[in-house]
Amino acid sequence: MFRRTFIGSAIAATAAFALAACGGGGDDPLGGGSSDAGGGSAPAKVDSLTVGSANFAESQLLAEIYAQALEAKGIKVNRKLNIGARELYMAAIQDKSVDLLPEYTGATLVYFKKDATENEAEAVYKALPGVLPKGLEVLDKSPAADEDAIVVTPETAAKYSLKSIGDLKAVSKNLVAGGGPEFKTRTAGLAGMKDKYGVEFKEFKTLDAGGPLSLKALKDNTIQVTQFFTTQSVIKDNKLVVLEDPEHIHLPNNVVPLIRTDHKSPDVATTLNAVQAKLTTDGLTDLVKRIEVGKESADVVAKDWLSKNPLS
Repeated sequence: MFRRTFIGSAIAATAAFALAACGGGGDDPLGGGSSDAGGGSAPAKVDSLTVGSANFAESQLLAEIYAQALEAKGIKVNRKLNIGARELYMAAIQDKSVDLLPEYTGATLVYFKKDATENEAEAVYKALPGVLPKGLEVLDKSPAADEDAIVVTPETAAKYSLKSIGDLKAVSKNLVAGGGPEFKTRTAGLAGMKDKYGVEFKEFKTLDAGGPLSLKALKDNTIQVTQFFTTQSVIKDNKLVVLEDPEHIHLPNNVVPLIRTDHKSPDVATTLNAVQAKLTTDGLTDLVKRIEVGKESADVVAKDWLSKNPLS
């Protein structure tokens, strides 16, 4: 999954860091696949950890919920939020700049195994330990999920009789797609649409990832196709049409904590798993709307959620 408010300058400033941080080898069945994030065994206790996030509201919100829940258990939490796109924050957790991230099951699987074939929620989750670099683990997946969605306006859907992504093939050479830069290159975006559906667009306009620039361009018909995310109220509020994806370029994306093994103490794991159990897709949608539409801060929304969802 890739998300809104993509920060191009962060990419430029940290590209060398991201490339240098990608891992090596390892075969721990809990830590996973073929690269090495330099992890050790799980400790009995940790006094502090650093939580990071991607550069979009939902990730920052989840990171704040994790952070505040851990702080309530007496653990000191440092925050490195708004790191950037997945390539950057994955590099950060592998080089130990951060110890914990909110992530998504399908997006994480494809990031580490681009040819993954699993497309059911439980199968995707169970595949993760086998692909994660040594030293990284996931905790419990949440019932809450936030998935990629290829969207068009009702007018565009009606004009071209669009119901699924595959319906775009006959008309895509006359259409313009737009969104964040990563939408153009990733399997969940134009690369997957071309590979799985034979869809190629006349032009791609670089805008933002599921943000106001993409919405404006879609509504004024500067672009005809873009990507939003299923916990964004913008889809329902603007009556956008989500195109079906029978070829599964979008995998199930349940919320899941990605944590360094050397910071996965029992109290940390228990606390985060308790958070996971209480998150819901509808609830997350409402929380994200409070940030994106209501302009509340992520820390305030997180504090309110935790007050209403005690973890015991």
